[in-house]
Amino acid sequence: MAVKLVIRWRTKDKNAIEAIRRRFAMPRYTTLNGLAPALIKPEDRELFEECASRGFFSILDRKWRKNGGQYIFISRK
Repeated sequence: MAVKLVIRWRTKDKNAIEAIRRRFAMPRYTTLNGLAPALIKPEDRELFEECASRGFFSILDRKWRKNGGQYIFISRK
């Protein structure tokens, strides 16, 4: 089952961001704060975490859901 994650982009490299989005089928949605939703398959999780460890993005402890055409980010407490 795919895992919903929230990331914060750390890179400004538009080509890297586009390549990561294509590879993991991520939506183009990004907030002004750099938050973006991700739905990651279990078989892709290791590679996704490798991208995070290389500094392209940070994985945040948040949940997200989609309400119509809008993404809502929820802090876990």
